Amino acid sequence: MKKITCLLLFLSTAPLIYSQETVFLNRIANVVNYQRTSDSLFLTRATTTLSRQPAQEKVYLHLDKPNYSFGDTIWYKAYTVIGQKHQLSALSGVLYVELISPKDTLVTRQALPLASGVSWSEIPLDHTLKQGTYRLRAYTRWMRNKPEYIDEQKIRIGGIAPQTTNKATTEPLDIRFFPEGGELVNGVRSRVAVKCTGMNGLGEDIKGTIQDNTGNIVADFTTQHLGMGTFALIPEAGKTYKAIITLPGESKYTTDLPKAKTEGYTLTINNNEPDSIYLKISTNEETLNKQKGQSFYIIAQSNGKVYYTTEGKLESLSYIAQIPKSKFPEGITQFTLFSQSGEPIAERIAFINNKADELKVGISPIQTPGQKTTLNITATDQNNKGKQGTFSVSVISESKVQPDENDESSIINNLLLTSELKGYIEQPNYYFTNISEQTNTALDNLMLTQGYRRYEWKQILDTTTNNTAIKYPPERSQEISGILTTPGGKPVPNGKITLAAVKEKIFRDTTADEEGHFTFNNLYISDTTTLVLRARKANKGSNVLIKAIPPDYPKIEPTTNTGNIPNTDTLKAQQQYKQYQQDQKIDLSGYGRGLKTVNIVGLKKAKKPDMRFSANLHGGGNADQVIMYTDLGPCVSIGDCLGGKIRGVTIYRSSSVDGTIVALNNGRSPMSIILDGQVLPPSYLSQINTDEVYSIEVLRSGFATNIYGRSISGGGALVITTKRGTEWATDLYNIPPAGVVTLKYKGFHKTKAFYQPKYAPKADSPGSARSTIYWNPNMLTDKDGKASLDYFTPDVKGTYRVVIEGIDDDGNLARQVYRYEIK
Repeated sequence: MKKITCLLLFLSTAPLIYSQETVFLNRIANVVNYQRTSDSLFLTRATTTLSRQPAQEKVYLHLDKPNYSFGDTIWYKAYTVIGQKHQLSALSGVLYVELISPKDTLVTRQALPLASGVSWSEIPLDHTLKQGTYRLRAYTRWMRNKPEYIDEQKIRIGGIAPQTTNKATTEPLDIRFFPEGGELVNGVRSRVAVKCTGMNGLGEDIKGTIQDNTGNIVADFTTQHLGMGTFALIPEAGKTYKAIITLPGESKYTTDLPKAKTEGYTLTINNNEPDSIYLKISTNEETLNKQKGQSFYIIAQSNGKVYYTTEGKLESLSYIAQIPKSKFPEGITQFTLFSQSGEPIAERIAFINNKADELKVGISPIQTPGQKTTLNITATDQNNKGKQGTFSVSVISESKVQPDENDESSIINNLLLTSELKGYIEQPNYYFTNISEQTNTALDNLMLTQGYRRYEWKQILDTTTNNTAIKYPPERSQEISGILTTPGGKPVPNGKITLAAVKEKIFRDTTADEEGHFTFNNLYISDTTTLVLRARKANKGSNVLIKAIPPDYPKIEPTTNTGNIPNTDTLKAQQQYKQYQQDQKIDLSGYGRGLKTVNIVGLKKAKKPDMRFSANLHGGGNADQVIMYTDLGPCVSIGDCLGGKIRGVTIYRSSSVDGTIVALNNGRSPMSIILDGQVLPPSYLSQINTDEVYSIEVLRSGFATNIYGRSISGGGALVITTKRGTEWATDLYNIPPAGVVTLKYKGFHKTKAFYQPKYAPKADSPGSARSTIYWNPNMLTDKDGKASLDYFTPDVKGTYRVVIEGIDDDGNLARQVYRYEIK
């Protein structure tokens, strides 16, 4: 185990009063410091066990804007990171992104390929959607091992639906108290955090007093931001405490505080200083008398990596450690106190603002109304060294979309804060915008009141359970799995399976295991396509059933405690939607050149032929060429009808008495005949009555015919469906042969490019109505950290907002917001 030297401050005086006041620092400044290195077997075991936990992936979606209108498009880029430093993940190769309605139903699901942890796409929003707050959910299969890390973002579509009652609260106000470190202990001064949320799931500011059971007021408090605040309390033995809270309208509400323990420890953190964390352990006389001389341990970890450990012996009522913040990465660090037996007895999380882990992004704009806008970008570390990275850029018109900066999700607040905490985090960007003493205090109050979703030491150190078991292995590519069985349901071991897809030019084979299970991986299939699976027993027998395993997706859980949109935001969104509706009414007359009216008569949309009854194993119509009966025309024989109609195929007629007709692929190889599902030799073409033919599907390539096995000649095949076959029931004529199954497979979503006009749209043109002016999901900086991009800003007065987000090869995060004005 890597040894970490720590600075410990040992106090043998009475319990040190802990607060955010300078008294705390003045007192410990007079304490003699000494260094100590921890070498405990327990610390070694705990650190090693934690390091063996599977690495956790997280996904963040950068959206072009925070709210949308009907008929709009959501443009997004996905950043998938893993491990201790939030580096781009190479573990997973497939990402799923879902749009979920306000009624918790799936609107759409997209599968995207991940390349070095990133991907991008778009979701068009249909006009039939209902207005309200939707969710975007993004995840990899690996993330399902810890579903609490599945990313969800709320977005607003078409204005905001009327506010509804929070599903998880029944009281007018939900008021909770959180002793720092976990518990109150008699005789020990503790900081107690309070959090109040209303029926809408949003924070409500309150004030109140704390009374003991004799009626004496021992403390008072006022929440400072979003219903969160703190107060100090020294519980006394034999006393109980309650909070008397003043509600809006001056009504009173009373609730009990957590009961103090007779014996125990408190763990407190002072995170106010720029360079150091001050950690304090306190106890009372009862505990000291019983446990004096016993060891205790402290472990601080972030993202599954231990950054600080120490041990000590209980010799006095207080114990303090000063820890440099430079030891920790930016983000949440978990501090845990363990007893001599290795039992976690107190815990506290703190957010470390270590800007050394963030990139600086500089933007040098050059813009002229009605002309091209150029942005020169530089990305550097805190030492001004250029960094290579991948970024996404959004430019929106603030006259059409006015983001609430405090409520925005960003790559920084998502990966460092909200993804690490349980429940809904209101206004996550407040803590990272215009950082001040006030925002830092509010962030620390959030750490005191919000549950940590990372690691539970009791579970990790439990030797009776396997904490590293993996149910969902990483999905590195698209996969198709199934099982081979007999008609009686018994597994068929070691069977041979082939997979074919004509459209994608895929032909693969594999062997099932002893239980009949098989998997095809390393697939890349775009959009929806038809796949054919064909199986044989190890002894070549074909009496086999193929059961394809359907895709498995996580259940959509009902929305609870996500918080409703505040009234001010609701009004703002509705005003923006009304403006959007007005923008769509722009007069199009005069847009472009004047054209004479031309009446087009007699043209109808071509009707797609009905191929339901085709015996083509790839699915009706999935062939190199399709010839319908209407294309054949009157002719004496099938050979006459097909002559010159099949590309690359020659119709050969023998000079024998029977005049055998054969189709020759590339003029050389005879083509087999598949008539209503029955494989026949090439010469059978002579016996087919032209009047009975409904369709002819031409399969030339080996990709197309391999699925039929050795029954097909090397020259390909003509799949012929008769009119009789189309009139009879499908269960008679469209039954695939034994050991064959046809699947409709939904592959990777086909991503569209964001349309960027090659000119500056005028104020009265349709292009000027767009709220997203520019979207680039794939901006890359060079080795010097530089990149350049250009676009056309509409010739419309107003403020335009540029947002750049991204990440470099080391996992350092970047976000920059820039505004410019067209006058």
